[in-house]
Amino acid sequence: MTKIVNIKSQQRKVYRRKLSYVVLTVVLSLCLMQFLYSIAYNFTRFIVLNGQIDRLEKLYQASNERNNDLRAQLKVYSSYKGIEELARNNLKMVGKDEVLVLIRNAPSELKPNNELRN
Repeated sequence: MTKIVNIKSQQRKVYRRKLSYVVLTVVLSLCLMQFLYSIAYNFTRFIVLNGQIDRLEKLYQASNERNNDLRAQLKVYSSYKGIEELARNNLKMVGKDEVLVLIRNAPSELKPNNELRN
C-alpha cells in the first residue's frame, strides 16, 4: 500500500512539475511576444517621429526665412522713402504736382474683322 501511495505521490509531483513547466512556457512565450511587439511598435514610431521632425525642421526654416524677409520689409517701409515707394507702386498714389500715367499692354493677337462683326 505504501508503494502505491509513493507511486501516486511521485506521479503527482511529476504532473505538477510538468504543469509548472507548461505554465512557465506560456508565460515566457507571452513575454517574448510582448517584447517583439514592443520592438516593432517602437521601430515604426521612430520612423514616424523622424518624419515629423524633418517636416517640422523644414517648416521652421521656411518660417525663419519668411520672418527675415518681413523684418527687411519692415525696415524698408519704416523709412519715408519706403512708404513713398509703397504708395507709388502698390497703391498707385502720386505726390502733389505729379500726374500718374498707366500704360496698358495691347492684346497680343488681334481678331480679324469678320470675327468682330459676329
